[in-house]
Amino acid sequence: MKINNVEIFLEKVSGKGDLNFVLVHNAGGNHQFFSHQIYLLKKYGNIIWLDLPGHGDSDAMNHYEMHELSLTLKKICENLSLNKICLIGLNNGADIVIDAAITQNLPIHSIILIDPPLFMEPAFIDEIESFIQKLEQQDYDKFIISLVDNLFIKTDKGNKEIALKAFNSVDKKSLQSIFKGLIAWDANAIGKLKQIHYPALCILTDEHHCSYNKMRQEAPHFEIGKVIGSKCWATLEVPDQVNAMIERFLILNS
Repeated sequence: MKINNVEIFLEKVSGKGDLNFVLVHNAGGNHQFFSHQIYLLKKYGNIIWLDLPGHGDSDAMNHYEMHELSLTLKKICENLSLNKICLIGLNNGADIVIDAAITQNLPIHSIILIDPPLFMEPAFIDEIESFIQKLEQQDYDKFIISLVDNLFIKTDKGNKEIALKAFNSVDKKSLQSIFKGLIAWDANAIGKLKQIHYPALCILTDEHHCSYNKMRQEAPHFEIGKVIGSKCWATLEVPDQVNAMIERFLILNS
């Protein structure tokens, strides 16, 4: 699909329910980071999973401010004439979902956030800025192998291969711009979640992307859960835990 002359890879999966799930992956990842959720979601509706601009098989675009990414998401939904939308975002994809829910006036049924980087502490911002610099290293391949090893606690070879393939194919300039846009957007994150009035689930992990206490303070109306024994890529590492929470949330909000 072309959005503003940028070719966006997406795949439509037909399901049985009346929801339309739009899956927004993490910065550096691709649609395969949701590969373990497809079987579950098909029970409740149709699925659109895509590669963000500059990722996977999607072309890069010129600007990666959060609003530009959420506007791209809106245009995808409009071009496909989707209604009763459930937006599901992983990591930075969850922040794109938040921005879309607040600013893009979509027919949203519910949102699901998985380990969003929100209300980031200075030390975490320093990590991101260091990562931005490391994207320019000549030994990028070795850096990505180390990154993937460190961000999984215990997983199988197949999940590692998904992550390695994604990060080795991403456009590095796009990834740098996305992270810079994330830092700028998160600086004004306080108060954003209070503007969301759809049913919302937030799944946290053992990573330090977001504080449970801060999330509870900012979004007392959200359902908030936490997986055990996984860092930021819980959709791959502990899909049974993630899927159980998603399914219960969907049942309660059907």
